[in-house]
Amino acid sequence: MRLRRTLAALVVLTLAVLVTVRLINRGGDEAPVAAVSSTSSPARTQATTPAATSSEDGGSATETAPVRTSVPQSGNGKLTVVSVPAMANPATGRTVRYTVEVEGGLDVDAAEVGRTVQAVLLDPKGWQKVDGVKFVNVSPAEAKDGKAVDIRVTLASPALTDKLCAPMRTLSQVSCWNGERSVLNFRRWALGDDSYGDDVARYRIYQVNHEVGHGLGHGHAACPGKGKRAPIMVQQTLSLGGCTPWPYPSGA
Repeated sequence: MRLRRTLAALVVLTLAVLVTVRLINRGGDEAPVAAVSSTSSPARTQATTPAATSSEDGGSATETAPVRTSVPQSGNGKLTVVSVPAMANPATGRTVRYTVEVEGGLDVDAAEVGRTVQAVLLDPKGWQKVDGVKFVNVSPAEAKDGKAVDIRVTLASPALTDKLCAPMRTLSQVSCWNGERSVLNFRRWALGDDSYGDDVARYRIYQVNHEVGHGLGHGHAACPGKGKRAPIMVQQTLSLGGCTPWPYPSGA
């Protein structure tokens, strides 16, 4: 209910502002308001996504997510590429180079974020098996030297998420895929969402896999039937559509 209540309040506030503006400026043109494109619960507004942009959120791999009740609206606005542990990757498919980037000032363990993202990407139930790809990390030093990056998995504050996801309106609530970035909204990373209840760690797995799925060229999917596991590209934060939550590309 957390995100649902927040978005409901935002909708009420937005309508009140629009009514006030119309009363003051009768006859003036009103700019259309883009919908939210990403993850939310059933009562949340779904975003209309431009061709190269799409959104949703998810969970973490094996870590137990810390319990939070609030998050900062803004960090320091500076993104830093973080290291991930050296790990054997037996996959042999098409190489997809990725970085893990974290905004400063979020009061989060950046090294843990790197470990979590890597664990999700290399999980046997992940995209490597489903899409026949091999994720290869680009280190901070390599990124500084200008090595090519295909997908930038970026953990950003709600305020920076809004900027990185523009022209979509994420309303500081949801995540997105835009350009070459899988933008993970720190609000959802820290608090999770209704679809996964209190299992924030599992929701992070979904958050990473869904946004990276867009980066691999996958569009949104629908629930195939009541009671079935939701395919990873279902906007599970917006609505499960009768499915049960499932955070992996494989096994649905």
